[in-house]
Amino acid sequence: MHAEILAPVGAPAWVFDRQTLWNQVERSEKRVDAQLMREVEITLPRELERGDQIDLVRRFVSERFVAQGMVADFGVHCPDAVDGKEQPHAHVMLCLRRLDPSSETGFARTKERDWNEREDIARLVAEARKKFNNTNAPVDKDALDAAEALRNVNIWRREWAEYANRALADNGSAARIDHRTLEAQGIFRLPLPNLGLARHIEKAYDYLKDRVTQWVAVKKRAAFHADAEHLKKRDPAKLAEFVTRLGDMAESFAAQFRQPERAPEVDHDR
Repeated sequence: MHAEILAPVGAPAWVFDRQTLWNQVERSEKRVDAQLMREVEITLPRELERGDQIDLVRRFVSERFVAQGMVADFGVHCPDAVDGKEQPHAHVMLCLRRLDPSSETGFARTKERDWNEREDIARLVAEARKKFNNTNAPVDKDALDAAEALRNVNIWRREWAEYANRALADNGSAARIDHRTLEAQGIFRLPLPNLGLARHIEKAYDYLKDRVTQWVAVKKRAAFHADAEHLKKRDPAKLAEFVTRLGDMAESFAAQFRQPERAPEVDHDR
């Protein structure tokens, strides 16, 4: 539905050409298995108009990612959801290096590791998780949750909920989103799995069923003709008898579904 590239102030013009941008990103990497970008997928509120959805994504990406020095390439998609309604969402691809005009590729020689996860936060989370796994104590679970809340992904989730809810309120909608887990929200139900490609299978099933039925019918008809040709060469008289009997069977079967002819009504008053 929409595609756009956002970059820090003063970015060169080539950054806004998608092909050039990602070719330069790839040139800046030395390893063949290097990570080229980070993708963030964002579900958009259905209650917002398309223009408001795009403005919301643009504002969030600009203030939370581009302001830190990242180049962001985002696209807005709107496929059908499993309930038949729209499923608007955005894919945001974030560069992992700062722009550097002195570099041959236009990007810095080293990646910004803090954009992935601050080292002290990663260490804190690992230690808290290890301690909770050993003790299973509620106090250690609280410490783990507090450490997890400091991770970039959870900060971004919380901030997106704030941005989205502010946009919903500004548009007069009573709907709100909640980034927390069902358990944290006090909702006791099993989360549904992400269907992904499976959601399209139901639509394809009827088409495939019809096609397979036709294919089976053709295969059976071809097999019948092959058997008939074989029998024709061996015993033509027997084949003729079989075809006649087959015709009688078909007529008898069809007769079961024919409605009997109704006798004309007689007007006894005349």
